[in-house]
Amino acid sequence: MSSFRNKNKYIKRRVFALIIILFLLMIFGKLIRGNRVNDYKTIFPTLTTFEKDIDTRVYNIFEEKAYFANGDGVVVFHASEGQKVPSGYEVANLNLMGDVSSLKDELAKIKAAIKIKQGIEPLEKESSKTFTKNLQEQIKNKDFTGVYYDINSTDNGINENINTAELKEYLELSDAALNVKKEELEEKISKYNFSYLTEFSGIVSYKIDGNEEYFDIKDLDKFTYKYLNKNYNFKNLEMETRVKNGDPLFKIMNNLNWKVACTISNVSNIANYNIGDSVKIQIPDIEDIYGIVERINKDENHAVIIISLDRYFENMYSNRIHEGKIIVNKTKGFEIPKSTLIERNNLTGVYVQEIRGLVKFVPVDIVSESSDTVFINRGNKQSVFSIGEKSYKTLTVNDAIVINPKTVDESRILN
Repeated sequence: MSSFRNKNKYIKRRVFALIIILFLLMIFGKLIRGNRVNDYKTIFPTLTTFEKDIDTRVYNIFEEKAYFANGDGVVVFHASEGQKVPSGYEVANLNLMGDVSSLKDELAKIKAAIKIKQGIEPLEKESSKTFTKNLQEQIKNKDFTGVYYDINSTDNGINENINTAELKEYLELSDAALNVKKEELEEKISKYNFSYLTEFSGIVSYKIDGNEEYFDIKDLDKFTYKYLNKNYNFKNLEMETRVKNGDPLFKIMNNLNWKVACTISNVSNIANYNIGDSVKIQIPDIEDIYGIVERINKDENHAVIIISLDRYFENMYSNRIHEGKIIVNKTKGFEIPKSTLIERNNLTGVYVQEIRGLVKFVPVDIVSESSDTVFINRGNKQSVFSIGEKSYKTLTVNDAIVINPKTVDESRILN
């Protein structure tokens, strides 16, 4: 009987222990489930800079000079599009196609007579080295008439047929008279051949729009909104070998001194800009352009910013006008996914995770938005921003934002 009682007590103790274990397991399971339910996926805000931009039209302003044909004829070019050339470089040579063979014959005889009178053999030819040296001296001394003649008459081989008998009448003239006749003939020949030399170093272009003088860089004050905002007749002139008198040939542009004029339709948009400030311009298919504000021409409602540049010339020069954007304001703030936003009490905000799966609602002030993200105001130093007369505490960089606010149960929201 005693053994039966002991056995019964043992069974009861085992059952009681089992019940306790099951109870503990149930509590532990609920804790685990609770943690899983309330452990939200979160993300931290990204501190970044938002650039506010406005549309602008960008006009190229160059130190440039266009060259035109001095008559009808055929032109030969010695530089390619976009080529950098020094000052005094011969870019083009125009031949008016006149018959100057008799003038060249007479000039050859005069030169031979001069050499004979100087005790030099008339058929002696100058070496190419001597010719090059003389040409360089003429360019240095700006004796362009001589340059025009020498360059275009280097193929003269008629000296080979000259004999002393043909020179009799010229040998009877004085040295001074021979030199006068020589200069007269050279000038006549040069009128049928024109050499076009650059007046300063720069980039050669055959894309002439016909508005080079209108955009003269010498007077920046004239570039007002009204001056620039007009209908332009832009020509699309390209390189031609057969030209008529007055046709444009090419232009030279100083790629080290150039500017752009940006039109601003609302002058209040550039209230933060001053002369000397750095400015950023964005043009499609061209890398971001950075320059210095050199001048601001304002009228009652509009403005034009003149910006000095020293780079990006090769990407910009071929078109006079570009459509783009100019950065008018920079603001630091937070970038967060658009999916984190939720409306609560007529405010837009996010849920920030607190301890033990609880969350709190934090209002945000949206400055700008894209397809997937929004840029929000980070507030003052205390992370407070204002809407009307009310102030709100907003996000900080250390807040864990719930990515999907729809998964938050109302009972888990602290505020």
